[in-house]
Parts: sequence; structure tokens; C-alpha cells
Amino acid sequence: MLIGSIPLSTKLKAWLFTLERYFALPFFGGSLFLGVALNHGNFGSLNVWLAFIVGIALMCGGHVWNSVLDYAWVKLDKGEVEDRSAEKTYTGGQNLIENKIVSVRETAIVAVVWDIIAFIIAGYLISRGVSWLFIIFVVIGALIPFWYSVSKFNYTHELCLGIACGPLPAIIGSLAVNGSPPWVNVLLVSIPCAIVLSFAGLALDEFPDASANLKKGVKSLAYEVWKWSDWIPTIGEKSLSTLQWYLTGWFLFMFFYQGLLIQLNILKPLTGLAFLTFPFLMACMLKMTSNFKKWAAIIVIVGALYVILLLVGQIVG
Repeated sequence: MLIGSIPLSTKLKAWLFTLERYFALPFFGGSLFLGVALNHGNFGSLNVWLAFIVGIALMCGGHVWNSVLDYAWVKLDKGEVEDRSAEKTYTGGQNLIENKIVSVRETAIVAVVWDIIAFIIAGYLISRGVSWLFIIFVVIGALIPFWYSVSKFNYTHELCLGIACGPLPAIIGSLAVNGSPPWVNVLLVSIPCAIVLSFAGLALDEFPDASANLKKGVKSLAYEVWKWSDWIPTIGEKSLSTLQWYLTGWFLFMFFYQGLLIQLNILKPLTGLAFLTFPFLMACMLKMTSNFKKWAAIIVIVGALYVILLLVGQIVG
């Protein structure tokens, strides 16, 4: 069956899978569950899993909105191949609209549906006794994609995504089990998730996009990394050395910061399991020059493993 000239199966895959960019689920979901664990929540509770669905619906809706806004509003995903964001091996949502697989209208409808799912479940949670503050953070989560699209032009890029994948889901998880959570500790514990996906991850993600997007006026630390990298005339590409050092710096800070939280008894000692990912991250830094797309995808996987081990360590304690 065709919808226009596109098979229905291709449309469904785009609507339900590609646009949502599920590779980020361990980061958003891990931060949410860290909020639950920090508040000694019961993982068998219905409220916890309903809050998880709310968090993932907001993540999916945010990613779908990003496809709409980056194409129709800020136009980073619009134009010829050399003039728009590049395809990545771990996500293919950037070019679906430009390639006519989905329309702007279809994509916006999918985004609205995800937001509606989040609000319906949030309303039900409040009816079950969850604090009314819960809905405030759901509203913030639904609005963040609009900030994210313009954040790429005013140096709040990393801050916006960092809030979206770190403190926000951690607070949603906390409020699902505790109407008055330890706010400061929740924020502190969520920072490693923000570092690995946003402050480090965006530089990796935007490196292939930078050449095209800088022409359109983007401004963020992620793009500055590419901008200040040396050009290698013999291969006609930017050197990866600046990116390698930049990522290594963030990863070292992330592990140091985690160790500090363990010393302060905010994180449990067993979260040290996450340190096992460090040698793999450093190996990825070294191998990156051999095949950037392949090793960028592996870094994403190792980063997700870091968050999972952090969560497991906090739960098991």
C-alpha cells in the first residue's frame, strides 16, 4: 500500500521509530530512574512505570518536534545534502522531511500525539496522588524542543539539551514517588547524564554538521570545536584532534564529578561500576580517526552503558 509514492511500511517506520531517535532512551530513561532510585522509590510501583512512559513520550515528542523545527523554522535540515545536517549511523531523523518520506504536517501530528500521551498519563498520575508539580515539569518538557531549535544560535545549545536529558527526567522520576524530593541532590545526580549526552555528546553529534550549519549562523560550543580544528589539505577534512581532546576533557570531568558525589554519599559506592566504561571511551578516542561514523556510534553505545551502570549501582547500592 502506498501513501503518495511512499510505501505505508516506510511511513510507519518513520512515524514510529526513526523520528523518535530511540538511541537516546538509555540517557533520558536512566536519568528518570536515577531520580526514582535517589528517592528510594519502589520499581514495582505503577506510578514509576507511568512516569517512565511520560518521560519517554516527552523524549519522543521532543525529537519529532526537532525534525519539524529544524526543517521548517531554523532550516538546518533543509537544502541540498552539503547544505544540511548530516545523516548519522545512530539516528536517521534529520533528513526524512527533505527526502519527502514524511511531510511537515505528518511529522507535527506525530509530535503532538506524543505530547498528548505524556499529558494524559501525567493527569492520571496526579489523580493517583502524585504532586501537582509533576504537570509543571511535563509542560516544561513539552516546550523545551522550541528552545532547543533556537538554542543552536545563542550558545545555550548544550545547556538546553543538558536540562532536557538530565535534571528534567530526574525530577519527573523523583516526583512520581516523592512529593517533596531532595531537589539539590536530584539535580546533582542528574549532571553526569547531561554531560555524556549533551556537553560531550553534542560536539560528537554536530561535528559532521558543522560545515553546513555554520553557514546558517549557528553558535554553540559544539560548533566551536569544529571551527577551531585544523584543516588537513591532503584529505580535505578537519582534523579530529581538537574533538578528541574536547571529549576526553568532558569524560575526565564526568568521572571526577561522579567520584565526588560518591565521596559526599549522594551516589552509592557501587555506582563506581560506571568507571569500567572509561578505558573503552579512551579506546574510542584513539580509534575515531580510522572510521569516524563507526566509532561515533560506538561512543554513543558506551555512553549509554555508562548511564546504565550508574543506575544499576545506585539501585543495588
